[in-house]
Amino acid sequence: MTVEPIASASLRQRLGEGWDAEITGQSGDVLGHLRVLGPDDEDVQDINATLVTTLCAWRNQYAQYFFDSSEVTPASTMHWLQGLMRSTDRLFFVVSDPDGRLVAQYGLREISAGIVELDNGILGVRGGSPDLYLRIQQKILGLCKTKLGYAFARAQVLADNLPALFLHKRCGLRLVQKISGAQSPAGRDVFVMEIALRDTCSY
Repeated sequence: MTVEPIASASLRQRLGEGWDAEITGQSGDVLGHLRVLGPDDEDVQDINATLVTTLCAWRNQYAQYFFDSSEVTPASTMHWLQGLMRSTDRLFFVVSDPDGRLVAQYGLREISAGIVELDNGILGVRGGSPDLYLRIQQKILGLCKTKLGYAFARAQVLADNLPALFLHKRCGLRLVQKISGAQSPAGRDVFVMEIALRDTCSY
């Protein structure tokens, strides 16, 4: 299994060139690894159609869980990915299983020097390890703490997105704010969750 993020140059520098790490299960079995991609990587220069088509399909399938639930197209998905590659404050992870199938995606967005936001998370293919997505998020939280040096990780989640709320809670995030639909850009209730990485994150 391969987890391949598209990263901005500044964040890649903080990680170190060529950085990667394994994702392991509870028994120590290797579920995959994290590998950083950037604008100069050959894989990113020519974004393949399978990646674009898959991400587009996932985004439409789970549109109800996004703040903007409008339908996307392969062209708009390509434009979005190209924007990520030019971004100075984002990481985007694509998860593949041992057979090379794309099964999940995950994103990070830097809010400030000490705070990172978890976003764009989708488990697109079911049927693998039941703890896969939990282990991915735990590994990413550890990365945010030890390699990127963030003090806090935050997530803004629609109040009816129960799978995401449950996952964040399992990883130690706590509810810190409720935003009513009248005040939310999404027009729906939003929960803001947060974890103090330096004090409470043991990943």
